[in-house]
Amino acid sequence: MNNTTKNTNINTNNRFLDIVIAGPDFSGTTTQINNIIEYFKNKNLKVKDLRGTEIDALFHAMKFSDINSKYASLKEMLDYKNTTPNLKAHFFEEAYNLLSGKDNAQDLLVASMINNDCTTYINPDSADVWILEEPTRRAAGQMNRVIEQNKSKFNSGIDAYSAALTHQAYRTDEFLRFRKPLRNHNKIIIRSRSEESACYQIFDEDIIRSGVKLDDYLNLPGHKIAFANPPTDIFVVCGPENWNQEEYLKLKELRVGTRIQDDHEKDYSYQLLVNKRYASTWLEELYQKGCQKHNSKVPTIHRFDIYHSKNEIKKEMDELLDKILSNR
Repeated sequence: MNNTTKNTNINTNNRFLDIVIAGPDFSGTTTQINNIIEYFKNKNLKVKDLRGTEIDALFHAMKFSDINSKYASLKEMLDYKNTTPNLKAHFFEEAYNLLSGKDNAQDLLVASMINNDCTTYINPDSADVWILEEPTRRAAGQMNRVIEQNKSKFNSGIDAYSAALTHQAYRTDEFLRFRKPLRNHNKIIIRSRSEESACYQIFDEDIIRSGVKLDDYLNLPGHKIAFANPPTDIFVVCGPENWNQEEYLKLKELRVGTRIQDDHEKDYSYQLLVNKRYASTWLEELYQKGCQKHNSKVPTIHRFDIYHSKNEIKKEMDELLDKILSNR
């Protein structure tokens, strides 16, 4: 929990970093994000975690600075053994009032890092490092997690074009509320996936017939924003480009555990195509085309072997982060 001391040996105001952790399903993005959080905490940088619902985001608002200053996230506050029931109840009551419009004629006072009259203000300078995720668990991202990825449970079928539309919607939302102000304040942003999830949604004649054509994908409003403001770096953990069914299923069996699989995770042919795109120059070509349209800089893509142990990948990412920070 002790996460408040700043490290004077690292320049955190030189320029923003916007780093994406990506890869096919079962590549370990959650583990890698948690390792990176540990990395920055060990550097004595203040980390705040925006992953979660609207309530998780509201926790970071200045309105709750007497509560949130000691914690990286709402979950950390709730898990802390000395947090009193009264404090928890106070926060949730206030958050409910903001989201319901109970205390204000303006409904839905969601969180943002823009100080305006229709959102609840989070100060970007209240942390050095901010953690985000895609799909989000708020706004259109919630639709992706619940509906688009589980269409079979709603007596429907996977529609990659529909998924692309909902993904681009929350990219507008998250950029205007959080990423743009963080970049303007030269913060370090760590994201679990980004617009590179085109690997899951772009049309393929054999595997993703419901997918969106690349030109259409790049012309969606949220993707225009995304490729005009791309990550600085993408860390991709993936299998070999020529991964076969037997190899993939063997690794998946080791990693699935008790996890409830969505429709995409159950389809090995789909997962192999997604991995091939992550592992090949397909990903570089996506960004070259997308960024060229907006005269933006193509991110640097770094790949890691999915067969390496968690500790090996952690060490490799820590070493790469050292290099990136030293050039910041």
